[in-house]
Amino acid sequence: MPVIRNNLIKARGKRTQSEIANLCGVEQQTYSHWERGRSKPSIEKMLLIEKILGVPKEELFFDIFNSQYELKTKSTA
Repeated sequence: MPVIRNNLIKARGKRTQSEIANLCGVEQQTYSHWERGRSKPSIEKMLLIEKILGVPKEELFFDIFNSQYELKTKSTA
């Protein structure tokens, strides 16, 4: 089950998904999938997003970097 990445959405602020996607070199739909937790970016893209938004990738993609969180969501599914 996908996890909405609220920290990623919050860090984007008033900028559109298209703006951030453009800076990352991906389509808006791809960026939307990252925010909705439907897919995850490569580590290179995570590092780029971290730089663009000024927020650590571990915070933006908490679900990916926190194995306890993943274990908890899988066990409740």
